[in-house]
Amino acid sequence: MEGISSFRKYWFIYWLYWQEGLQQRASFLMERFRSLVVLLSFYSLWSALLAQKGSFANYDRPQMMTYVLGSSILRSLVFASRTSEIAGDINHGRLSAYLLKPVNYFTYTFSRDLSEKSINLFSSIIEVAILSWVFGIHFQWPTHVSSWCFFLASLAFAVTLYFLLCFIVGCWGFWTAESGGPRFLLELFLEFSAGAFFPLDILPLSIQTALKTLPSPYLIFFPMRIFLERAPMTEIVQGFRVQFFWIIGLAVLARWFWVRGVDMYGAEGS
Repeated sequence: MEGISSFRKYWFIYWLYWQEGLQQRASFLMERFRSLVVLLSFYSLWSALLAQKGSFANYDRPQMMTYVLGSSILRSLVFASRTSEIAGDINHGRLSAYLLKPVNYFTYTFSRDLSEKSINLFSSIIEVAILSWVFGIHFQWPTHVSSWCFFLASLAFAVTLYFLLCFIVGCWGFWTAESGGPRFLLELFLEFSAGAFFPLDILPLSIQTALKTLPSPYLIFFPMRIFLERAPMTEIVQGFRVQFFWIIGLAVLARWFWVRGVDMYGAEGS
């Protein structure tokens, strides 16, 4: 019964922020417009590059278009986050209210994040579907059930991985009120190195090797490799190992930052 009660509590939080996200119509429309402009820009870029020849860096046109549109959908899911509000909760003293309530702030933040992710995901799917219909783009879908299973699992790990990274950055608010700058730089770097703009395997091998030591390629590029069925089983197994390693390591680090931060939290803004 306690587990069901907790689920309902966090489901209510998810639904509350879902409604809030849709009520902010101006912000929502501007964000969707920005996303659509970026999507059209990258589609136009790769269409122009592939106009003269049928393939680019071992990607034929259907594969590249699938990657461009698919990574746009994944980007809207993985990189959608409200963890920037963590620093605000800390700096303005709102965190005190959560600490005094029977709420796990980590789970609360994750529920809040999921509402933002689901709104962006549904919107992005609609945008990509319309764009595909207008320009007659055909997706290259996975042909094996196992590919779908591995893809969804890698995507779930990617969502968890990015959330942990952002939670840690949000906890910087315990030590500084100026966490916005580092957060912006981190997000920009992660998007570039995650393969959100182009497949990472078109880069020189030395850069690919360096990027594989970071968690970012496993946010977008690795799931899309599985979706396009370009990743052999050995690469899939290794990719899951790396994702799991980073999730465990970042979870421990997030816990450490949270405990240390709460110990010194003074609720100055309350």
